[in-house]
Amino acid sequence: MTNLDLTEWFSAFIHILLTYTLITLLHLAVPAHHVRGYVHDGPKFYRLNGLRVFFIVSLSFIICIGYFQYLDIQYLIHLRMKHSICACLLGLIFTFLIVLPFKQNSSSFWLDIYLGRLKNPQLFSNRTDGKILLYLIGGIGLELNLILFYFQYAQENKPMTNIMVYVILFSFFTIEYFYHEYVHLYTFDFIVEYVGFKLVWGCLVFYPFFYPITIWCQIHPTSLSFTRQCFSITVFFLGWILSRGANNQKYLFRTQPKARFLGVFQPISINGRLLCSGWWSISRHINYLGDTLMATGLSLAIDGGIYSWLYPLYYVALFIARERTDYERCQEKYGRDWEEYCRRVPYRIIPFLY
Repeated sequence: MTNLDLTEWFSAFIHILLTYTLITLLHLAVPAHHVRGYVHDGPKFYRLNGLRVFFIVSLSFIICIGYFQYLDIQYLIHLRMKHSICACLLGLIFTFLIVLPFKQNSSSFWLDIYLGRLKNPQLFSNRTDGKILLYLIGGIGLELNLILFYFQYAQENKPMTNIMVYVILFSFFTIEYFYHEYVHLYTFDFIVEYVGFKLVWGCLVFYPFFYPITIWCQIHPTSLSFTRQCFSITVFFLGWILSRGANNQKYLFRTQPKARFLGVFQPISINGRLLCSGWWSISRHINYLGDTLMATGLSLAIDGGIYSWLYPLYYVALFIARERTDYERCQEKYGRDWEEYCRRVPYRIIPFLY
């Protein structure tokens, strides 16, 4: 390994370490609102300031590389693979730090490392929740990569329409997530999953580096037709309507069981436990279909060959497996109420098909 290689590896590690540290410090310092979560008992609250931290970091990055040009875009692009590998290393270190201090959760040490020992580890003297911090780092890391790739293509005077559509849609996805940060406290990830290597690696590596793989592998952008772009935008927002509508309706049902969704739709439930009206009468996991359609819309925005479809294909594999796990978990938790829900809503994810 040459001195140049060592310098690049060191630079890549410092970039990732400083970025993740900065996000953490801002999360701890920036004013936040406190929200009670579904899985917390007692007086514990989540500190939520994701949208504020997102805009502080993202706008600062845009100013640094786009206006003042303090950072070398081409050098950062050159280091992108090293950045992802260094993020893997940090993910492994963070996993041990967040898992080992706590009591063993299974008979296997390595299973504990992979899945975790606590669902909601509290960090920095209980100032923040481990999951909140991890998703914040992952979401902002994704946005920074999108910004970097956008400026790379702009600097090289490559066709920009497809890139602009892709970056705008994906940025909307990220901003919208942080705007509804409180809603996601009632989703599968926060209710069911433990914090181990699986979640840590997913947030620190997979989320920021794999999600934008379509634009990462788009070496020679080509202009797509106006019709194709309109179609990609339509598919994306159709998915957003399904996903956001379903998640928000479930959130309202959990927090205000008798409230009408959007002031119109009367909640219908099975013994007050399982919502079976509105979006949740279409399929048991209509939100999974929505997320997959959003990923499909993003892939349609750029013609990157097989790489364009890795992101939605990941969702297909993830959600098919998760639906089966959900089925068993809900059957055990709700018993006959779950059987009745499955009778009323026979489709797992895709209405009339699956």
